[in-house]
Amino acid sequence: MLCVVNNGMKNLNQMTKIELIELVKEKEVVIADLNARIDELEKMAIKSEATPLNADTSRMLSSMSQRIKHLEEQANQT
Repeated sequence: MLCVVNNGMKNLNQMTKIELIELVKEKEVVIADLNARIDELEKMAIKSEATPLNADTSRMLSSMSQRIKHLEEQANQT
């Protein structure tokens, strides 16, 4: 299996141990950053008490919103 790394376009078999260690360290930093972002997003979701909607509920709310907007426009014209 050929894995090309964006490090001078060498595959993993051609990299030295030092290069591999540096690459792993770089990826650990990226992973730590992503984990921190996930934690922030989870805290935001908890604070807002948001719950994701399923597709049917989302479509129903969108349809109701459009209907309300249409009725408001009609009410404003009269």
